[in-house]
Amino acid sequence: MLKRIHAAIAAVVLGGAALVALPATAGAATAAGPGDLAVSPSPVVVGSDAGTTATFTYKASDKGAARLVDRDGRAVPLDPAPAGSGAYSATYGFTFRDEPGVWKLEVRAGGGTASKEFQVHWTTDLDFDAAPDVVDRGDGIRLTGALTYRDGDGRQAYDGQRVYLAFKPVGGSYSRVGSVTTDRHGRFSVDRRADRSGWWRAEFEGASDAEPATSDSDRVDVRAQSSHTRITGFDASPEPVDAGDDLRLRGRLEISGFAGWSGYPGRQVKILFKPAGGYRWQYVTSDWTDSYGRFSADVTARTSGWWRAEFEGAGGAGHSASATDYVTVRVPRPTPPPAPKADTRVVQFNAAPEPVRYHRYLTFRGKLQAWDDGWEGYGHQRVSVWFKKAGGSWHYVKTLWTNSTGKFWGKTKASASGYWKVVFAGNGEADRSTSRSDWVRVKR
Repeated sequence: MLKRIHAAIAAVVLGGAALVALPATAGAATAAGPGDLAVSPSPVVVGSDAGTTATFTYKASDKGAARLVDRDGRAVPLDPAPAGSGAYSATYGFTFRDEPGVWKLEVRAGGGTASKEFQVHWTTDLDFDAAPDVVDRGDGIRLTGALTYRDGDGRQAYDGQRVYLAFKPVGGSYSRVGSVTTDRHGRFSVDRRADRSGWWRAEFEGASDAEPATSDSDRVDVRAQSSHTRITGFDASPEPVDAGDDLRLRGRLEISGFAGWSGYPGRQVKILFKPAGGYRWQYVTSDWTDSYGRFSADVTARTSGWWRAEFEGAGGAGHSASATDYVTVRVPRPTPPPAPKADTRVVQFNAAPEPVRYHRYLTFRGKLQAWDDGWEGYGHQRVSVWFKKAGGSWHYVKTLWTNSTGKFWGKTKASASGYWKVVFAGNGEADRSTSRSDWVRVKR
């Protein structure tokens, strides 16, 4: 399931009465009620911080009332306008602050009600690799990759999702040959037996809250079986090693023959590295085997990870790879001084209307800013609303979130005259700040 950011949306009163829950049947309408409910685009795809604006239309004898409801029951009111021929239209801009998944358009007009379900999706991306690129028929290949989705904080691992593996032989077309489930890091890995040359790729069908994705294709060439080779005694030492010191890699390449296994001289062996937390092997260096099939290479240790040696095959001899050897690289890190925190301020705070009737809604607006060579809006931060009666003490009322530009908005029912203010508690990178207090009189 996607890691979501929930937007705090208060219940809204429309036309003097709350818009009650409507039938769940998509597009269904009661007698004399609204009809032809439509959503465009559908699904609504949010793929960037700019968001996506959707249009909602219906036909009815009067404007009535309309709203959107997300999968958690949070409601967003719409303000439809006439669109000609008895139709009404409204728009809403979806962003990463909105819950992805199944939403509903609900309309009450002409004495009846109707609803239509639609989906809000976030974009996904599939990274994929098939290795090795050249393999003997009957040998194994490893298919690896990672599935991610994008939210307001960038790319995130998409765990617990089914990813299909598809293969297209030379001269053929793609067909699915299996599936795998992503782990908690969004990654997957599976071994397959190679029997013919062709292209491999990964496919994700999407979900109720995410778009489908297809990876780039990766070709694997399968050649006729040749003499078997193997790499024995592969070792990376010392273990552990300090960053910047030399790491020695050595082993022996052998080939099978009538008399058994023997050293395979004069062949190039590549040294590969995969950093801890990574999923791709990287070429580092290579060495040629001596008369006994031995090889060695010295490299500079920079980061922890796995090492292995690989022979690509040549001269009628097949491909082979060593076992992997993990080496921990110690990196002494001096404790850095704490970074200075940025100054913040709450500006343009206002509680309105003034005065307000008892138990009517009081609306709060303002903007949180942080200093970064100038005052800039501080987005996606939590601010709290506080209230104090005359002669009393401050007490907490509710929490609001700033949008991407630092603006915040919220409301609550007024019950007593007094002062209102907004407080930003600060965090690891920014200091605390408080708005000015705003007096509001409540009329009975």
